[in-house]
This record gives sequence, structure tokens and C-alpha cells, in this order.
Amino acid sequence: MAEANPGWAIAIFAARETPPVLAGTVRAAIAACAGRRATIDVLINGNPLLAEQFADLAASIAPHACTLRVWSIAAPDKAHTWNEYVHRIWNMDANAGGISFFIDGYARVKPDALEAIERRLAAAPNALAASGVPTCGRSARRLREQMLGKGGIHGNLYAVTGEGMAALRERGFRLPLGLYRTDPMLGAALTFRLDPVNSQWTRGSVVAVADATWDVDDISALNYKNVIAYFKRRLRQAHGVLESRAFRDHMSIKRLPLHSLPATSQDMVNNWLKAEPEQARSLFRKQPSCLYAARQLRLPRNWSATQVAPVLLRKRSGEEGPRLAR
Repeated sequence: MAEANPGWAIAIFAARETPPVLAGTVRAAIAACAGRRATIDVLINGNPLLAEQFADLAASIAPHACTLRVWSIAAPDKAHTWNEYVHRIWNMDANAGGISFFIDGYARVKPDALEAIERRLAAAPNALAASGVPTCGRSARRLREQMLGKGGIHGNLYAVTGEGMAALRERGFRLPLGLYRTDPMLGAALTFRLDPVNSQWTRGSVVAVADATWDVDDISALNYKNVIAYFKRRLRQAHGVLESRAFRDHMSIKRLPLHSLPATSQDMVNNWLKAEPEQARSLFRKQPSCLYAARQLRLPRNWSATQVAPVLLRKRSGEEGPRLAR
């Protein structure tokens, strides 16, 4: 018999945040639990200094009814971190039937955001996932309207049902390493019910929730650091366009099983470039930045750090009071 209020799982992804920013995100997530039993995993990838600093700072964060765990993950890659969480850290038994929330390390969820997602999923029994929608940023209004009309996942805040999490594990779905656009690939996989071979694109598998929102700090100041970050983001966006073409070819056109996805984004894109040279040339003519991104993807990358297991740096439970486990 299912629990009336099964526990939640919350994964917070961080890499380049400062300890105070990450602490604000964690405190907002705890507040949004509203006394609900939850396990909050803070997953810090490729930044051991931040992981150590935040593990110390976590001593000042009261988890209340939650269990708070801080993990250091060696490889500086969000897709790898997501894979480690789903296949190694997430506890299927402890979270049976419960919802798993995914939050970016700089996004402070509103106090009612998680409950709004839970209510929406309860009203949509065929949904495997739900996403919050943005309210701040230049493109927030357009993206919000698009998501509310067509669905989709926003990486700052989304959730996967217990059924969906179990299916991700059972089908062996992993995001290719180095993937920039993790959210569209996950959204597409879930919309195909994690089985593009036998299932059709099923609207309603991923729903957007108008009342589930978050706050982020304003980073619009014009300075050298932000200008460099802007150009790096433009290159990553071109990389993302190539990824979108490649995984659409894999899932929507060829309808291949998800477990046959290449292990890395590089391999996925390069396989598509070789298989569809005419489409690639047409894309390069329209978006020259994609040609540069394609050349960058030919450079070898060392993935040996992905063989290092996640390290648990701190665990705090609301029942422990002032006692700390380290």
C-alpha cells in the first residue's frame, strides 16, 4: 500500500556557484519542503574546493525534517553527475512512489513550488515528469508561454515521478557525457515514454506548472567576466544545436533504443555528421558557429575522472540535532 505522503528526493547540481549562493538554494529547497520528509543531495562536480567549503558551511544549515547530504563528484560534467545521481545515489527503496526534484545550484525555488509540482502530477496520472517555468530573464516570458503550451523541461527546476525514475534505471538511460542540452534530451526521452522503438511521441508525458517558479541573482552587469561567459555560452549553444540534430535523428527519425545512445556527446554528434553530411553542410551555411563547434568536438577529451566514485563529504539529518556526521 502506497504512503499517503511518500518522501521526496531533491538533487541540487552545482559546479561554479559560491558557497553563499549554494547555501541560499539549499535553504530555499528546505523551506519548500514545508516539514515534508525529504532527502536533499547537493551534487558538486569538478570543483573539490567548493565541495569542501560547502560541506563545512552545511553545518550551519538546519535540515529540519530533511536529510542533507553533500557529495563531491570528480568529473566536471553535469550529464555525468545526473547519471551518477540516477543510477548510483538515488535510493529506489527509500523513495518508492515519491517524486524526485532536480534543481540548479543557483536557483532558489519559491516556497510553494515543489507542492505545486506535486499537485500537478497528481492531476496528470499519465505524466512521468513536470517542470517549473521561468519568470525572470529576457526570454522568460516567451519560454514560459511555450512550455505551458507544449510542455518541456527547464533545467532550473523539474521533477520526475517515482515511476519515471524506476524506468530510467530499468532501461539503462544515461545522458551522453559532455552533453550541453541535458534538459531537451531528457524531456524527449520521457515524452517517448523511454521507449522510442515502440512508443509514439506522447503529449502529456511531461507537463509544465505555471505556479512552480524560482529566483536567480541578476548577472546582467557588463564586465569582462560576463562578456567572456557570454561568448562561451554562444559556443555551447552552437554545440547544443548539433546535439539537438543528432539526438533527434537517433530518437525521432531512426527510433533507436535509448540504451544505444553513444557514451559521449562528441560521439553522438560526430556519428550524425558522418551519416548526414548534406544536412550538416546546410546547417553550417545557416549557422557558421556550428561549424566551429563541430571542429571543437573533434578534439579528444579525457573522461577518466568519470571512473571515480562520488564521495560523501557530509550528512545531516533533522533528527540528529547538533550532531554532525562527516
